[in-house]
Amino acid sequence: MNRKALLGCGLPLIVVGISIWYGIRTLTRADPPAARVAAVERGDVEIKVTESGGIEPLKRLDVKSKVAGRVAKLYVLEGDRVRAGQALAEIDPTEINSQVAQMQAQLDGTKARFEQAVRGVTYQKDQTVAGVRQQEEGLRSAEARQRMAQEEERNQPSFSASEMDQAAAALKSAQDNLTLLANATHPQAVVTAQSGYDEAKASADNAKRNLDRQQKLLDKGYVAEQLVDSARSELASANARRDQAKKRLDLIEEQNRLEIANAASHVKEAQAGLDRAKTNQSLIGIKHQEMLSARAAVEQARAALKLARQGIQQESMRKDEVAAARAGVVQLENQLREVQVHQTDTHLVASMDGIITKRYVEEGELVTSGVSTFSSGTPVMRIANLSRMLVNISVNEVDVHKLRVGLPVEITIDGAKGALFQGRIRTVAPAAISAGAGADANQQANAATQGGVIRFLVEVVIDHPDFRLKPGMSARCSIIIARQRNVLRLPGDCVEGDGANASVQIATSTLKDGKRMETYQRRAVTAGLRGDSHVEIVSGLKQGERVKPGVYKGPVRKALDMHMD
Repeated sequence: MNRKALLGCGLPLIVVGISIWYGIRTLTRADPPAARVAAVERGDVEIKVTESGGIEPLKRLDVKSKVAGRVAKLYVLEGDRVRAGQALAEIDPTEINSQVAQMQAQLDGTKARFEQAVRGVTYQKDQTVAGVRQQEEGLRSAEARQRMAQEEERNQPSFSASEMDQAAAALKSAQDNLTLLANATHPQAVVTAQSGYDEAKASADNAKRNLDRQQKLLDKGYVAEQLVDSARSELASANARRDQAKKRLDLIEEQNRLEIANAASHVKEAQAGLDRAKTNQSLIGIKHQEMLSARAAVEQARAALKLARQGIQQESMRKDEVAAARAGVVQLENQLREVQVHQTDTHLVASMDGIITKRYVEEGELVTSGVSTFSSGTPVMRIANLSRMLVNISVNEVDVHKLRVGLPVEITIDGAKGALFQGRIRTVAPAAISAGAGADANQQANAATQGGVIRFLVEVVIDHPDFRLKPGMSARCSIIIARQRNVLRLPGDCVEGDGANASVQIATSTLKDGKRMETYQRRAVTAGLRGDSHVEIVSGLKQGERVKPGVYKGPVRKALDMHMD
């Protein structure tokens, strides 16, 4: 390629490069555009935290069965409105009913054993009291017999000796009395009586002869009748005296015989007494044996009393049995009540007014218990009270310190364009949920170091119910931290400082050489609330005045010509 061709190709490129360079130089060296100004206006100044969340009922619950089993009946459908106490479903109660019957039978048997134990305590107490009383009486009797036996053992030698002396003296006295009766007293009395009888008989015989003689003489007429009668009377008197003497003789003889026989009997008795006294000498050893036997009886009675008193321990054991039986009754009653509660728990009822928003199971399905399993149990249906709704939002850790319970919230939803719902903060979570619900401090720290966003759960309650608010909708919440309505305001970058130390640059426009020129003069003002985009002007400015924004304090952008250099 010749030089002319090269020059023809390179010349346009040189021209283009010079043109670009000249244009850039012109732009960088041109006069700056007129500065931007802002006018003082009336409006709202506010600080807001805006987040999005999901709408949920303020009060909702999942209905779960306390007992496991098969769903026998479902009485409501999704969307049905229910009242507190209304029947919702029924779990097949067959197994629970069997448990109740079995527990009732066990309770009846335990109550019977308890009543038997109570009667056993009463019987044991009466038996113990009677036994102790009987053994105490037996001990007293045995001790009395022992004292008597000891006394008899101690007195038996002297008693036996005295008895021997008395028996010997009695025998001698009886023998002497028999000898006296036989040899002296009785014979004399018999002789005297016999003599009197003989005399009386002789007198009677003489009187009989005298009467016979007088009768013969009377028959011959030698004597008077009077003499015969007198002889007859004398005979009768003599006979009477004879008979009386005879009776006296017979009586004395009989009396002598009886007295001698009695005296002989006394002799025999005295002899027997003496023999018995001699025999009673052996009672000294017998009384000693009786004393030993009485002492053994006392020891036996004491042992029996001790054994009877040990019945008190049996009574205590019986009371322990009663206490154990009572505890068994109480335990089974509690278990029965628990099973009966489970029996009633087969009927699922609504615990609050609301609407059935979801049915998790159908009739015939099996559900697990919500209280007796490691899992949370099978939910049957969900009830929600749609009269109060809330929005769950998560707030960045940078903004959460600004929030407090009760702050007003403005809520909007996509399903109701232009509608503004009011609410208030109900709760602010004390712990972060950045690493997921239930995350601990280490997980949160790890999330922070790995660039995770730390957030806190906040609940916003919607003030008034509205049919347009449905569970599960998304909502945008603007939390009003602070707000001043219809006040003088300026953009935030137009005001330097805060409060009474604030100042602005007032812009004044003038014409010079046909050109409008802006001059600026600093003026002290009093600033109020500094919002997200504007600052409240309390004093120092009027509506319509123009103010120059402050110097930009962000990152400095280098001039393009510096890059070119």
